[in-house]
Amino acid sequence: MDPKVLVATLCLVALAVDSTEGGISKCCIKTRKLVPKPVLMKAQTWHTQRSTEACDIDALVIYVGARKKPICAHPGVEKDLNRVQTVKMRMRPGKTR
Repeated sequence: MDPKVLVATLCLVALAVDSTEGGISKCCIKTRKLVPKPVLMKAQTWHTQRSTEACDIDALVIYVGARKKPICAHPGVEKDLNRVQTVKMRMRPGKTR
């Protein structure tokens, strides 16, 4: 095989694996029922993982600060998260009533 074709093929395969993460979804495989409130206060984004989609269990996937791996929480934690985030918004500096 021509070395140029081989290099081009390897580059395309590497790009495909990197852009789709190999076609494998990143799923939570277990969840935490309790997440400390200080951690919930630092939550930046979150989404719900559904068992009816690519993953096996329902979970609340929480991304906190500079932490690379998300926290996999029980879906019931979302009530606490929303409550804590509401308090956080009220505590923002410069907000007047």
